[in-house]
Amino acid sequence: MAFVSVGMAECSSNEVTVQPGQHVVKGDQIGMFHFGGSTHLLIFRPGVDVTFDLRGQKPSLEAHNIHVKDRLAVVS
Repeated sequence: MAFVSVGMAECSSNEVTVQPGQHVVKGDQIGMFHFGGSTHLLIFRPGVDVTFDLRGQKPSLEAHNIHVKDRLAVVS
């Protein structure tokens, strides 16, 4: 799996605080954004099964937000 941080609209920096090969667990800090908008993405190798939990919604303008720290998907 790869994690990519994306600084958007006037983001001054993306600071990565983990080292290559370091083991992290849920809740560990892996980095931070400084000033401005930001997002991130996860990239999985072919063959990894990702099942999304959208709370019975379909992506649309009428969809409701999913709370911070709620499960978004399960990888198996």
